[in-house]
Amino acid sequence: MPGRVIRVISHSEFEVEVEEISIGDLILCGDILAIVSSIHQEEPEYAKYLGELDKEEIKKFMPDISEGKKIARCICLCRIDLNDIKSTPKIGEEIKIVSDELLRRIHYSNGEFRIPYLISFIERCKKDVDLIRLLLNRLMNVIPEERDLIEIILAEIEYTRMKGVELK
Repeated sequence: MPGRVIRVISHSEFEVEVEEISIGDLILCGDILAIVSSIHQEEPEYAKYLGELDKEEIKKFMPDISEGKKIARCICLCRIDLNDIKSTPKIGEEIKIVSDELLRRIHYSNGEFRIPYLISFIERCKKDVDLIRLLLNRLMNVIPEERDLIEIILAEIEYTRMKGVELK
């Protein structure tokens, strides 16, 4: 099991407790397609109430408990049918890593390549172009016949970003 939902932040963001996942990974939570935007380590709840010596004692005898949880923040992109999201994930709902085959099926159906969520995703991630790049590179690898189009989109995003940078 890759993970499960532990927090819903808003209609477009949620957090999952995970074991192995990377920034830029695409996940499925029910029928919601999402991308991992950040990962952090969360201290166990009991650690807030203990001193440093107590924490060290617990770490000696129960190292797996003292490590805390690995938490991934995810940004919702769309539903699996590429329509807008109308509901949020449920607490405790399991997530799955999206395979290349499924990603291709989602974006390339009926002989037509579609990324309807891209503009709103770019708006949400203006400062994190690397996340946008990770998504577009993954799509280029999965749908090589659309590589030229995706490269043009990526070049335009990077050009727009460079236009906004003032050199001093």
